[in-house]
Amino acid sequence: MSDTTALDAAKIDIRRWTPEEQSARALYGSRVLYAPSVLAEAAELLGKLYTAGQEHHIEREDWAAVTSLPMGVLDALAARYCSRIELTGTERHASRDALISELSGRGLTVQPAQRVVVEPLAGGPRFGYRGQAPVSLALTSGGWDIRVDEAANAHGPHPIAAPATEDGAREVAELVHKILSGEAPNPFAAPAVKEASA
Repeated sequence: MSDTTALDAAKIDIRRWTPEEQSARALYGSRVLYAPSVLAEAAELLGKLYTAGQEHHIEREDWAAVTSLPMGVLDALAARYCSRIELTGTERHASRDALISELSGRGLTVQPAQRVVVEPLAGGPRFGYRGQAPVSLALTSGGWDIRVDEAANAHGPHPIAAPATEDGAREVAELVHKILSGEAPNPFAAPAVKEASA
C-alpha cells in the first residue's frame, strides 16, 4: 500500500468513526464534534500509522482485529484539543470575536455573553425541552464546546475538537451553521434505537 493509498484508507476510516457517520464516543464519554482541520490531521496521522504497520507486515485489517486505531487517533486528538487549553486573555478574546463575526457573517442571530448564544434557524432542527432553545458556545480551558442553552438542559456540553485560535473559531462557526441548518447531524438528538434482528 502506498502512502497515498494509506492516506485514502485513513480518510475513509476516520470518517466512519466521526459523529457524521455514527455516534463516536470520546474517552470522556461525550460525543466530540470535530473541525475539518482536526479530521484532516487525524487522517494524516492514521495514514502514517498504517504505513508504519505495513513496514512490519501489519495490514489495515490486522489493526481492526485487535483495536480501533481510528478511534484511538480521534481520542488522542480530542484529548489534545479538548483539555488543558492555555490562552492569554487577548487570544481568548480574539478567538471569541472571530467566532461572533463568522457566525454573524453566516446570517445567524448571535447574542454575545459569557457564552455566545446562537438562535436556531427557521426550518432547521429544534433544540431543548420545547424545541425553542438556542445553542451556546464557549472557549474554556477545556477547549470549544456547544450545548443547548436552557436551564432544564438534559444534555451536557459537547466538546468540539478544534484549534483554540481565530482559524479554529471560523471552523467552529462553520460547524455550528451546518448543525443549525440541518446539514450536519444534531449532536443533541437522542441516539437512534437499533431494532433487534430476528
